[in-house]
Amino acid sequence: MRRRVGVLPVVAVLACLTLAFLWFSSQLDRSIADASRHYQQAVADGNSLETQQNALKSKLAGANTDAFIETQARTLYDYMRPDEIRFVITNPEALYGTDGTVQ
Repeated sequence: MRRRVGVLPVVAVLACLTLAFLWFSSQLDRSIADASRHYQQAVADGNSLETQQNALKSKLAGANTDAFIETQARTLYDYMRPDEIRFVITNPEALYGTDGTVQ
């Protein structure tokens, strides 16, 4: 004896499958959007790091020059050449005034 399946259970199963598909699709869209945001952030971070790397490479390339070494010695360690005289202003207000203009 053959049993027939009613229309209502088939429609109910199809409705459940449709809802499950729509829910899964929305979750997949959300995951794709999150992945896209992460990718864009990673690209921006990569560009920033590449810019920093290029700046450091150029600084490193110039670090072995005499001009760079002299500049660092003068600014960091207050070195002078033997024939130079250093002037130190101990009271800048007398020279520049209290408002910063030359008197």
